Amino acid sequence: MLVPDSSFMPLPIWIVAIRDPAHAYMLLSYGEPRHRRPRGSHKNHSVGGYAELRSGPDDVVPSPTREEMQALRARGAEASRVFNARFEDTETRYGDLLRATAAELLRTGRATLRTTAGDMHGRIVRFRNNAVVLEIVYPWGRSQSRCSQATIAQSCVHNLASALAQAPADAKPLTGKPARNPELT
Repeated sequence: MLVPDSSFMPLPIWIVAIRDPAHAYMLLSYGEPRHRRPRGSHKNHSVGGYAELRSGPDDVVPSPTREEMQALRARGAEASRVFNARFEDTETRYGDLLRATAAELLRTGRATLRTTAGDMHGRIVRFRNNAVVLEIVYPWGRSQSRCSQATIAQSCVHNLASALAQAPADAKPLTGKPARNPELT
């Protein structure tokens, strides 16, 4: 049971990797630093990755007013509604192409979906215990998701549709057979 006032210590990635190598892979591939023990006389005893907390009058960030919070919530709800509509439209309109790209991903481990805004490169990285990481790299961003062997087919289609829904408004997939992606290693 978690205690509300408890704080958690971040674990080194090598400890995470013992239990869940797919999760450790995702952390490392997004730039999470590997904490290594300093060698020789250049020992650095400082802790990296933590911000110093100050409580002076110059460091106080004002809380948003009730009206500002309502406006922020309304903007967030509208952005979510617009994205969900675009996502559903993308899945409906380009479902066959997304499924063909997902099938290529499952068959070879790599595939490219060409769009007018640039190529979307997908890759599947498999780990022990049925763990799988799906990576999609595209000109307007990048995504990773961890799933299992049982759910990877559905995750491929869903994540490709999500990435395509995030594309610039004028971007459209180029029809045709999905290309195998030789660039990602």
